[in-house]
Amino acid sequence: MAEPRSSGLGAALVRRDAFPGLMIGVMLVASITHGLAPVVPREIGVLAAWVAGCAVWGRLPRRARIQIGAMLGLGLACIAAVAARGAAVEWGDVAGRSLPILTLLAGTAFLRLVYRAGVGGGNGSAAPRGAGAYLRTMAGVHLFGAVINISALVVFADRIARSSPLTRREVVMLGRSYSMVAYYSPFIGGVALALGLVPGVRFPVLVLAGIALACVGFLVIALLGRFEEGEAIARFQGYPFRADGLWLPVTLLGSVAAVHWTWPSLSVLLVVALLAPLHAAAALLAQSGAAGAFRTVARFTVTELPGMSGELTLFLAAGVLGGGLTALVSAYPSLMPAFTLTPATATAALAGIVVLAAAGVHPLVSVTTLVAVSLPASPDPTLLAAVCVIGWGVGSVAGPYSGINLVLAARCGVSSWVFPRWNAAFCTIMVLAAGLVFAGYAALMR
Repeated sequence: MAEPRSSGLGAALVRRDAFPGLMIGVMLVASITHGLAPVVPREIGVLAAWVAGCAVWGRLPRRARIQIGAMLGLGLACIAAVAARGAAVEWGDVAGRSLPILTLLAGTAFLRLVYRAGVGGGNGSAAPRGAGAYLRTMAGVHLFGAVINISALVVFADRIARSSPLTRREVVMLGRSYSMVAYYSPFIGGVALALGLVPGVRFPVLVLAGIALACVGFLVIALLGRFEEGEAIARFQGYPFRADGLWLPVTLLGSVAAVHWTWPSLSVLLVVALLAPLHAAAALLAQSGAAGAFRTVARFTVTELPGMSGELTLFLAAGVLGGGLTALVSAYPSLMPAFTLTPATATAALAGIVVLAAAGVHPLVSVTTLVAVSLPASPDPTLLAAVCVIGWGVGSVAGPYSGINLVLAARCGVSSWVFPRWNAAFCTIMVLAAGLVFAGYAALMR
């Protein structure tokens, strides 16, 4: 006689792959608790993150394992070179360097629960058509992506692809529009990375600069869409986005701003990591009550949080790489060329990040290296952070292995290596536009 199968929450908790999700949940709770009450050891969150990273290693694709292994190897080689000189190595800093970033990413992951039935209520509406639908879809995937991350891109792409496979016109618009959230949104890995690696960033200034560049980017996307597709824009089938679905992004951004203004001593990363799951829990409580909300959150933790395995391992490896490079620069300053960050060199560095991304190097590697080389010269932290976040955004739309382009390639049946060519003009224009933003910032800060 067959044994009865477990169902519901109990089945989720006994899944063989539930352990990584539980460890990520422990990391999230322990890291937030340490941020609010430093008496709680930071090492609890660090250990949980590394245990989760080891547990998900087997589920990573071969390409990711090679890239992450190379980052770990290079970082450890730098640390070995420093240790050979007799310098002390801060292993706690190396192992936990990425903890604030990972905490934020884990916290914002819970926002997907609120939009499980579809972003902006679009699933039950007819798909709009024409140039107006093109512009509304641009705005929708960007606004929701700024809060719920790449989940918004997945929802929009899947909804548009219901009637037919995505075309080049649709995928480049979705990818370009979503990529620009990295210029300013604290819910995205690029901003989290910059705030975590670069001390002293003036966050409001960084956000304003990023929003200004994103506005330019929207104009560029619209003009390139008209130039590349011509009258075909009139046949565009968009996402049935409704503005009343913006309640969560608006309330969440407002509460983050209010808490950061009230308690400026709390880091932006900590505030976002704390408020994002609280907002999701409040929405679930209103929808399904306490018992239903608990079951949903618990099931999500053990079944879907392990889905961030790529981000988890990538950022852990980046922490080791960044720690190793920083230690190497400090121990052997003569090995590194003098690098002064100006609007011109910032634009050149940005261009380098994008070119390397198009060649297959993840922006995380380039950004981590740039910060390690730049910090000894005491650059303007906000300008350095701007290069990082814009490089992350433009590099993501240029790179064949970025999450954006892998998601879109799978939905339109093309190789992800077509995206560097498809987005070359857009990336070039955005690098030049960013150079103007850098110059304007430098002029205003004099």
